Amino acid sequence: MNILVVTASPRKGGNSDMLADAFIEGVDATKHEVRRIDAGHAKISPCLACEYCFAHEGTCVQDDDMQKFYPDLHWADMIVFATPMYYYSYPAQIKAFMDRMFCGVVKPFGITKTALLLCFEDKDITTADGLVKCFEISAAYCKQEVVGEVLVNNVYKKGAIAGNPGLDRARELGQSL
Repeated sequence: MNILVVTASPRKGGNSDMLADAFIEGVDATKHEVRRIDAGHAKISPCLACEYCFAHEGTCVQDDDMQKFYPDLHWADMIVFATPMYYYSYPAQIKAFMDRMFCGVVKPFGITKTALLLCFEDKDITTADGLVKCFEISAAYCKQEVVGEVLVNNVYKKGAIAGNPGLDRARELGQSL
């Protein structure tokens, strides 16, 4: 299986990056291939809803960093989103990436599985329910099987996730594939 890990945090080396690293360590112990892309630092414009992709075989009209990610999306069998939660939802960086995946409606990516690696500051883990539900609805719409969700709450400062059992859960998810 070809696994694409998409990181979203604008904070390099932060908690969601560490979750992604742990997951990738787990995958490295398997026969699967894994690639990581950093949407959190990419210049990705929002979808224009222009439907240019409908008339041009899934090609997006915008010439930005998303263009270099489309080949990875066509390569992948599975996509994993590693992200912090901002204001009870996805950060703008990964939301733009996801919205620009719209052109995959015309020329499907072939991604059949997905997972979520999520970290956030709030002590109440239920504050992530809205984001998780959005993730699950999007996966169902895209006909992607959700193979795992690792949620780690009560982490904010860079590196606060170090030693957290959530890193082990992310690693175990990667190994379980």
